Amino acid sequence: MVEELHESQDVLRDSPNDKIDAETSDDDFTFVLSNQLASNSKPRHPPLGDIYQLWQIFIENIDPLTKVLHVPTVRPAIEKAASNIETVPRSFEALMFAIYSAAVMSMTDEECKQKLCESRKTLLLRYTSTTKAALSRAKFMETTSLVVLQALIIHLLAVRDIYEPRAVWSLTGVAVRIAQSMGLDRDGVHLGLSPFETEMRRRIWWQLKMHDFRTGELCGIAKFYDLHTSVESTRWPTNINDDQLYPGMVSLATESSKLTDLVFVSLKCELLNYAANRAARLRQQGKASNPWDPPTPGSDTADIDESFKEIEVLLETKYLRYCDPSQPLHLMAMLMARCSINIIRFMSHHPRRWANREQIPESESQLVWEICIKLLEQHNMLQSNPQLKQFAWHAPYFQQWHAIIHVLDILRTNPLNTGAEKIWKYIGNTYENNPGMIFDMRKPIHVAVGNLCLKAYGNREGALQNENTLQIPHFILQLRQQRNSTNTRREERYAKDNQPEDLVSSTQPNPPNDNLRLRPTSNDSVNNSSNAIDCTHIKHSTTSLPPCFSLVETAVTPDIDPLSFNFGFDDGQVGNIDDVNTHLDFMLDQDFGIGDTATQFITWDQWDSWLADSNMIRPRSSWETFTTDI
Repeated sequence: MVEELHESQDVLRDSPNDKIDAETSDDDFTFVLSNQLASNSKPRHPPLGDIYQLWQIFIENIDPLTKVLHVPTVRPAIEKAASNIETVPRSFEALMFAIYSAAVMSMTDEECKQKLCESRKTLLLRYTSTTKAALSRAKFMETTSLVVLQALIIHLLAVRDIYEPRAVWSLTGVAVRIAQSMGLDRDGVHLGLSPFETEMRRRIWWQLKMHDFRTGELCGIAKFYDLHTSVESTRWPTNINDDQLYPGMVSLATESSKLTDLVFVSLKCELLNYAANRAARLRQQGKASNPWDPPTPGSDTADIDESFKEIEVLLETKYLRYCDPSQPLHLMAMLMARCSINIIRFMSHHPRRWANREQIPESESQLVWEICIKLLEQHNMLQSNPQLKQFAWHAPYFQQWHAIIHVLDILRTNPLNTGAEKIWKYIGNTYENNPGMIFDMRKPIHVAVGNLCLKAYGNREGALQNENTLQIPHFILQLRQQRNSTNTRREERYAKDNQPEDLVSSTQPNPPNDNLRLRPTSNDSVNNSSNAIDCTHIKHSTTSLPPCFSLVETAVTPDIDPLSFNFGFDDGQVGNIDDVNTHLDFMLDQDFGIGDTATQFITWDQWDSWLADSNMIRPRSSWETFTTDI
C-alpha cells in the first residue's frame, strides 16, 4: 500500500512505469471516463499564478468540508510540482487537475471572471475534461495509490451537480471498489499501518461513503442502505487539527475535546454513527434496517422523537455550544447540524405516513409545517448568507424537495396559512439561488414543482384579489412566461401539423400518417395527476423508489452513437443550465402538470418517481431537438 506520505514526498520522482505507460494504451478503462483528449496525451496545466490561486481556493472552499487531503503534507508537493510541471508523475497530476476543477466548481461565474479572467462554464469544462484525461493516464481503475483515489473522489465532488446522479453514483461505486481493494473498509490499526496513513484512510473512506449514500438517495436508494459497522470496520476520523497529524508520528493522536479543523466532518460522522446504531437496533428487533423509515399511520412517534433527542443533545453538548457563529466554518457546521436534525424530524413525521390529509391531527400538521419552515430557512441561509459564500457550493446537492413540495401543497389548499409570507420569501430565494429550477427543464421535478408553485400562487392571488399591494415575484413571472411560450408553440405546431393535405404535400412529398396531433386543450397539462398531493393509495417503500419512466422514446438515429454513454459524463452538458435560450417545450410538453380538479391528487410516490427520474438527465440529441423545435 502506498501512503500519502510516500506519494507526496516522491511526487516529482519519475516512476519507471510512467515512461513505459506513455507508450501503451489505456483502453482497458478509458471507456469509463471517455474524453476527447487522448488518454496518453499530457493535459495542459494553467499558468503558474493560476495554479497557486486555485490551490488556495481549494484550501478555503473545499478542504474544510471534505478533509480528504492533508494540506500541510500536500502543500509543499504542489509548490514543487508547480515549479517543474513537466516532471509531475501521473498520479499527482490527476490530483492537481481534480483540485483545479473542484476549486472552479466552488466559485461563482463572477468570481471566476474576476480571478481567472474566464467564465465558470469554460473553466469547469476545461478542468473536468483534463481531470478525466489525467485519471485515465494514471490508470485509476487498477490503481493502488491513495493519491489517485483522492483525485477521483475530488473529481466526483466537482461534477456531482453537473452530470447525472446515476452516472455519478455508478462512478462512485467504482471508487468504493477501488477503496475496498486497497483495504480502506478495514481500519488501518488492524492492517498494521502507520498512524498517519490510518487516519488519512479513515477520512478518505468516510467521505467517499457519505458521498455514496447521498448520490444513491438521489437515485431512489434508501438512505444508508448498506451502512454496517463491525469490530474491524474503518473507524470514524479522529477529531483533531491537521497540525496534530503528520508523517512519521509514532502513535495515533488523542481525540480533542475542543472544536478542530475537522468539525464539519466530525458532525457528519456523528450523525452517521447515530444512523448506524439505530439501524443495528432495528435489525436486532427484526424490523426494517432503514433508520429513517416513517412510522405506520397513527402509530406513536414519542419513542422515535425521544431517540432523536439523544443525537440532538450530543451534538449540542459536544460541538454546537462551542461554535463561534462569526467563523464561517463554525456557522456552516451549526446550520448543517440543525438542518440535519430537522430532516430527521420531518422524515419521522412525514405526511406520507397518513392515508389522507383528513386523518392528520391538527397538532401533527402544525408540527410538520413548522419543521418545513425551519428547513427552508436553514437551507436558504446556506446559500444566501454572505458569510458562507465560500461554502455555498455544498447546498444545492442537498435540496429539500419534500419540504418544498409539502409547503406548496399546503399553500395551494390554504393560501393564507400562517407564515405564508415567509414561505413565499424562502421559495423565491430558493429559485434565485438555484436558477436551474427554472432553466433546466430536463428534470421532471423542476417542471412538477414549478407547476405546483404556479397553482399555489394563483390561489394566493385569488385569496388576495381585493388587495392591490400584492407584487408578483420575478420567479413566478418567469415560470408563467415559460408556460405561455410553450402553449404558443403548441398552437403553432398544431396549426402546422394539421394543414390541409394539399398544402402539406406541396412541402412534404410523403407526409407520415402519424404526424397529426390532437388539438391542445386547457387540460393538456394533466396526465393522470392533478393539484392535490393526497396520500390515498400510497404504496410507499423506503428501500426502493418507484421505477423511473422514460420521458421520450428516443429514436436511435445514424448520427447518435448508442455506445457512447460515458456514464453520463458528457462535457457538452456543462453549463446547459445557464442556457436561457434553450427551448423548454421538450419537458414542459411532458404533462407534469398540476390540474384544477381538487378531487384529483398526486401521490408522494409520484413525486418520488419524478425526483428519481430527474436524476437521469439525457443530452438533447438531434432527434429531440427536431421534435421540440418543429
